[in-house]
Amino acid sequence: MNSAEWRAYYRQNRLDRLPVAWDAPVGAVARAVRVSVARFQLGESSEGRRLRALAWRTGDAAYAEAIELFIREEQEHARLLGTVLDRWEARQLRRHWSDWLFRRCRHLLGFYEEIAVLLMAEIVALKYYSVLWNGTRDAAVQRVCEQMLHDEKFHVRFHCEYLHHRFGGRRWAGRLLTAMFAGASAVVAWNHRAALVALGSSAEDFLDDSWRNFAAARQAILTGEAFVWSRATQQAEAPAVLPATRPATWAEILDFARTVAQCGWRAR
Repeated sequence: MNSAEWRAYYRQNRLDRLPVAWDAPVGAVARAVRVSVARFQLGESSEGRRLRALAWRTGDAAYAEAIELFIREEQEHARLLGTVLDRWEARQLRRHWSDWLFRRCRHLLGFYEEIAVLLMAEIVALKYYSVLWNGTRDAAVQRVCEQMLHDEKFHVRFHCEYLHHRFGGRRWAGRLLTAMFAGASAVVAWNHRAALVALGSSAEDFLDDSWRNFAAARQAILTGEAFVWSRATQQAEAPAVLPATRPATWAEILDFARTVAQCGWRAR
């Protein structure tokens, strides 16, 4: 889709929101899950001032307006997750090393690189909210996950299509994106490992499915094909690709994430 079509999509999606039965019964929630959701809620709450400014500098007004609407959608996710935390009587976070690390990485380079870092977060969110949906019996939380999964799959496609203009057909870009995703997915898997287990998954399962989603997104960026993700199967349906090459073993990836976490904690 072109920029005007994405702007129209976001405008329509802002109106077509799923109702949430906040008065549904609240079941028991593991402490690890409450902590994990609080960290994701913090990550969704960015004001996006730098991103907005850089988007307007592209000279594409429709794209800049689409970015504005994308940021508002992310902030709506923060509001929804905040309400979930209130239901659980869990506190919201003001800061966390993982949020600091992602924001720092976003701001290190230029606009395309910031979009690429955002894309990594959107890809891991597809698996995370799928795990949360599968692992809870709370009808309100499941409905929140359904809404966010709908939004996130289009966020991935939106960013893939824009990054195609910068990285399309360039092999070095595929290697760069793979390195970025290796770091991002490892940090998230390690940071949320206890919650993943509590929800019936694992860090290894999280990484395995996230890498499959990344492989499709990377192919979409390089070829210009549309990224398609199915909530029914909870996996990417297109572009059809072989699994992305994963670095070493899951144990080594998680060990790397632990090292990154320690560095991020010290640098706060």
